[in-house]
Amino acid sequence: MSDLSFQKIEQSRSDRKRLHQAFLSNVKTYKPFLELEARAFESGALEKKIKELMALSISIVTKCEPCMEWHLDQALQAGATDGEIYESIDVAIEMGGGQAGAYARFVLRALKYFRGRTRDNPNRDTP
Repeated sequence: MSDLSFQKIEQSRSDRKRLHQAFLSNVKTYKPFLELEARAFESGALEKKIKELMALSISIVTKCEPCMEWHLDQALQAGATDGEIYESIDVAIEMGGGQAGAYARFVLRALKYFRGRTRDNPNRDTP
């Protein structure tokens, strides 16, 4: 994986952390969105891991790389396996065609990034 790919992922994570408070203080819809997100992803009839894998597929189809990075990390933290990630990519490609296949490459780079961080630092910070 190129250093540029790692830098892109790290920049996304850094921006999210750095801008979180500014969003909370100034964007009226941000806190309700975070509350909606928490409710949507809590385990219920579907466990959190499955919901994160669904969101990963949707992120690929909608071409949102920060979303792909976030939902991949959340899925991994919830116990998703590489096989489950690849099947989520299969679903995205079926729903989104060739463009989804192209954007799914970012997920594979991010997977390598997160697997490396887990191996090098099992106490990694959460996004």
